[in-house]
Amino acid sequence: MSERRHAEEKGFAGLERLAAPGQRSGRIAGALMRPLLSRLPQDAHDWSKEAEFSIVESREPGARGLLYTILIAFVLLLVWSAMASIEEVTRGEGKVIPARQLQIVQSPDGGVVRELHVSEGDKVEAGDLLVKIDPTRFVANFQETEVRIFALQAKVERLNALLNDEHWQPEQGATPEQRAVLQREKAFFAESLSEYQQGQAVAGEQLSQQQRGLQEAQAKVRAARQEVRLSGQELRVTRPLLESGAVSEVDLLRLERDLAAASGELRRAEAETERQRAAVEEAEARIGETRHAARNRWRTELSDASAELSGLKEGAVALADRVKAAELRAPVSGTVQRVLYNTTGGVIGQGDAVVEIVPADDRLLVEAKIAPRDIAFLRPGLPATIKLHAYDFSIYGGIPAEVQHISADTITDKRDNTYYLVRAITNERALSDALEVMPGMTAQLDIITGERSVLSYLLKPILRAKANALGER
Repeated sequence: MSERRHAEEKGFAGLERLAAPGQRSGRIAGALMRPLLSRLPQDAHDWSKEAEFSIVESREPGARGLLYTILIAFVLLLVWSAMASIEEVTRGEGKVIPARQLQIVQSPDGGVVRELHVSEGDKVEAGDLLVKIDPTRFVANFQETEVRIFALQAKVERLNALLNDEHWQPEQGATPEQRAVLQREKAFFAESLSEYQQGQAVAGEQLSQQQRGLQEAQAKVRAARQEVRLSGQELRVTRPLLESGAVSEVDLLRLERDLAAASGELRRAEAETERQRAAVEEAEARIGETRHAARNRWRTELSDASAELSGLKEGAVALADRVKAAELRAPVSGTVQRVLYNTTGGVIGQGDAVVEIVPADDRLLVEAKIAPRDIAFLRPGLPATIKLHAYDFSIYGGIPAEVQHISADTITDKRDNTYYLVRAITNERALSDALEVMPGMTAQLDIITGERSVLSYLLKPILRAKANALGER
């Protein structure tokens, strides 16, 4: 059976070569055989199908597997490109700038340079002494003010003790000037207290005298009243005896005269009593006036001393600031960029700049230029990566950052280049402990504006061409 099939295949192959359109014999054979074959039944053509099947089966199966592999790989690549995403990045060139502006150390009062503690390029910490100015004139004024303040404080304490009727015993002073001030104030305290006590004693003696006079006048009033009462009683008893002739009219007149005299004496005694009572009240008022006068004088002195003390304390604070300002210290940590006065003994003018410091912040700030066509999707807060040109990104990597500021309008430089100014800040100070970043280093700022699939990225040129196609202009 197999030999027969093999013979048929050879015959079919021969017929195929014979009937090939490119062969002349094939055209002739086709013209001769076509009428004959058209009269054959339909199933007589099955040998051609079997021939095609035999040819397909005779091919190697590796070609078909390769085709399937390519097809599957294409489908997988298509699925991956639709699902995988890549970052959309806006790039700009810029440089590292200090997170804080250049710090200029000035001398508020000026003076003569006494000591220089730094030079250009030195690293300084906040609070380090940079330059010391001769503070002699400020120290002298400050010490004089301190002595005056101490004296006024002692005076205030003395006056408060007098007003509160307290015994004042100040502590010993620390310096000879303070001890002299305290001795003087103690003498003033004793003198004021003695003067006050003497005034009170004099007023008290006057009051005692007036009180004794009042008592004497009151005794006279009592005696006069007794005399009036007895004279009146005698007159009442004697008057009925005149009618009987037991007494003469002269005796009656004498008794009336005695009663009138006693009444007059009583009135004089009562008037004297009123005068003495008024004198006592006046003496009592004089004692109060003496006390109030002394206390009012002390209050006035205390008010003046307190006001002067307050003003001197404010002045002392200003003088202390001047003395302190004679030592110029670093306001921030950083690097000394310039020392404008390098001579010991040099004269610094009031308000002159002395030292310039570039701050060493814990954060980096990169200022980059972004083209206007790339600004649409930028906003503060977007993540970014700082790639320093001084350190190969493929080796050292970049520094993660965040967009902090975008200029409100475009900026045009001297070369007519228009750009937006974008600042990105990071919390890292350097790439590593050994790789320090300094202001002025150039860098590339990559700002991540979003993500898109690989497929959309590949189709973008096609979609753009489609959108711009079929148009005249």
